[in-house]
Amino acid sequence: LKRSTGRMQWWAVVLPFLVLIVEVSAFRAPLGACLKMFSSSAHVCKRAESSIVARMSVSPTEETSKAQALANELKEELPQLFDLSYAPKWDLYEEKVEFIDPLNKFQGIAKYRDNIQLLKDSPLFTGGKMDLHDVQIIDPTTVFTRWTLAMTFKAFPWKPRLLFTGTTKYTISAESGLVTRHEDTWDSIDDNQPVSMEAVLDLIGQMAPDLAGQGVKIIKRAGVDAAPYSMLRRWSKGFEVRKYEGYTMAQTPPGEVYDRDSYNAAVSLLQDYRGDALSKAKNANGKVLPASEPLLQLDSGRRDSSLAYIIPPGQGSAPAPLDKTLSLVQVPPKSVAVFSVRGYGADRGRTEEAIESGLDELRAWVEERGFRVVEEGRAFTLASYSDGYELWLTVEEQ
Repeated sequence: LKRSTGRMQWWAVVLPFLVLIVEVSAFRAPLGACLKMFSSSAHVCKRAESSIVARMSVSPTEETSKAQALANELKEELPQLFDLSYAPKWDLYEEKVEFIDPLNKFQGIAKYRDNIQLLKDSPLFTGGKMDLHDVQIIDPTTVFTRWTLAMTFKAFPWKPRLLFTGTTKYTISAESGLVTRHEDTWDSIDDNQPVSMEAVLDLIGQMAPDLAGQGVKIIKRAGVDAAPYSMLRRWSKGFEVRKYEGYTMAQTPPGEVYDRDSYNAAVSLLQDYRGDALSKAKNANGKVLPASEPLLQLDSGRRDSSLAYIIPPGQGSAPAPLDKTLSLVQVPPKSVAVFSVRGYGADRGRTEEAIESGLDELRAWVEERGFRVVEEGRAFTLASYSDGYELWLTVEEQ
């Protein structure tokens, strides 16, 4: 299965902007340094001015190792990385600390400090957000973090949202407890050594305008996004692991969707439940609910399934359906492995064979990377969008 992007001739649009970013005198740092904010996973921390204390080294208590002291600092500070009221704690690092990520490699806290200060309130970026998923002490001189980093590149009119998942390895001095080496790794690429062309292409690809995909959404009148999530892993080839918030859905009877006619009947049942401008909603409140995405097809793995409409956020309590064959189901928060086939022309490849092949690839991919599929048998969810579809498998991390 090849993911259709619909991003035609975007190099001609994106590359001049990248050249401008590198060449403009106000941003003379190398590309990797100017984009260090993408993959850096520590440093900008919220702290009232009165509480900022200059320190020459990490000072753990008798019960706490130097690595534990650093881990505690990271847990507090990384989730607040992009808050403008935070002041970076440069004193956690040796003066000659080495920084490495897929786009850059340099030595010295001064250079890193200059770049962070430049990019923290940059005219190029906005809306930065870091989610810290894990902090582990590997040994007395090594701390490991896992994170998701997102931000908007506001220099382009379409303001692309950039998203990275990855890890950081902190190596600390056994004597001072200060960080001597900071090494970032991205999940989306195999070659993480700077300057990685995979990293450059990943970055540029996320900046590219998806004109065809957006056109499809407009033509097909895409519904509101009804299933908010946070990204846990973003790999190449359209594979992801997401953490979905809980949601409520109206579901047709299990096992009663098995061919085109039964599918169309189930779609009509859900449309009647939510109603529209021309027909009264068949729910207890008579309330018209907005069209939403995705439409879920919950497949048992035995060639029968049911359909489900996700109640969009902000609608209050879901109204009871008048048709007693429909049921309201509260879905708890869960982690979902995803194979995304989205973009212009994506639906052309939606066949039984392609879906089976995609599920096999997805299952093998996540199991090789430390996740366990918890679906019963061959069960899965097919999530339909206006611009394509996704295959979902519920997973848990081993």
